Amino acid sequence: TTVAIMSAPPPPPPSAQPPAGLPAQQQHAGGASAQQQQQQQQPQTNDSLFAKDLRLMMYGFGDSKHPLDATVSLVEDIVVEYITDLVHRAAHLARKRGARMSREDVMHVLRRDPRKYGRALHLLQTQSEQNDALRSDQKYLAQG
Repeated sequence: TTVAIMSAPPPPPPSAQPPAGLPAQQQHAGGASAQQQQQQQQPQTNDSLFAKDLRLMMYGFGDSKHPLDATVSLVEDIVVEYITDLVHRAAHLARKRGARMSREDVMHVLRRDPRKYGRALHLLQTQSEQNDALRSDQKYLAQG
């Protein structure tokens, strides 16, 4: 018996023109890795609110510089689900009090997770300091 070995056709020479109708990204993907080419071929959806930020955060935490779209989408789904649950729980507390939801309601929901509580508290303090500095600068500029 004879075994035929199938191989991919050789790449076109550099002077060959890419097929018409491909986006510019795909036309110039000559040196891109297989993963990058796969991502470029996947349609980009505008439904994602946090994809760009999540990609950067994922890279900052040790993921690939160009994580797969499916991975980013999964992480975004998890984040959106967590935030939605957090806000619903905080809104429930506010309704029980008969008031509008406030920062204190969110902090109350986070109280059992020391890391998240501490981070939220730090961010609120930083925001307050930035607002104070901005007001001080505006007051100084108004005088001078």
